[in-house]
Amino acid sequence: MARRDAEDLLENWGRWVWLQTGVPRYVSPSLALMRDNVEMEGAPAPVITDDEAMLVDAIVARMWRRDEQMADCVRLYYCTGRTMHGVGVMLGISRLKARELLIAGRVYVEACLDTLQAA
Repeated sequence: MARRDAEDLLENWGRWVWLQTGVPRYVSPSLALMRDNVEMEGAPAPVITDDEAMLVDAIVARMWRRDEQMADCVRLYYCTGRTMHGVGVMLGISRLKARELLIAGRVYVEACLDTLQAA
């Protein structure tokens, strides 16, 4: 896999999940309801291979086992296109806490990708 930035991978992974190109390993019930009941005409197509998307999905699933709130922030932000404020409202946390969790989640994904790259 060519070296890609975690932000780019997460954005495209979110589109991949929405368009049901693949089957994520963890799907929150609210995400499944939103995804399946919202028409997505005209949305940009994901620029990600299934292998890359499954890798990001596995990393986010692993993140969820370590910190559910962080993984839920990442999932809501990238898969639903909500703002940080919207993510905070959905999870009952402040916008600043959502921002902190999103930064931590992106760093977690970056660290996992760096570890895989080094192996």
